[in-house]
Amino acid sequence: MSGFLERPSRIRRVVAGLTVVGAVALAGFTVLERPLVGVTVFGLAITGVMVAMYRTERPVFDERDEQISREAAEWTLSLLGISSMLVFPTLTFAWGVDKFEWQPWSTAIAMFVAVLYLIYGAFLVVLRSQR
Repeated sequence: MSGFLERPSRIRRVVAGLTVVGAVALAGFTVLERPLVGVTVFGLAITGVMVAMYRTERPVFDERDEQISREAAEWTLSLLGISSMLVFPTLTFAWGVDKFEWQPWSTAIAMFVAVLYLIYGAFLVVLRSQR
């Protein structure tokens, strides 16, 4: 194993860095109308993540990391939910009074958020029924 990747903290940084690079490249090159470049960079970055994780001989993420990830997910869903609760009814009202026109991108975002919360609700129902 590479000396640089011997400590779990360094592997976590590499995983985070490669994930961000891959995601930004995918979004950026898609906006620049070069989606195949974006997908290629994303694929290489995620391959790098898998190689780094595979080559480690001890756990990279522990209970503390899981708790931090859980808390970040809670904050993300809360922020997305609150902002959606404010933004989408406002846009729908503006559309109703001819002050806003839904574009394909804004419709896609609205549908994504709706599906995200439908999936969340489905998991809530399933998990509650199991306990």
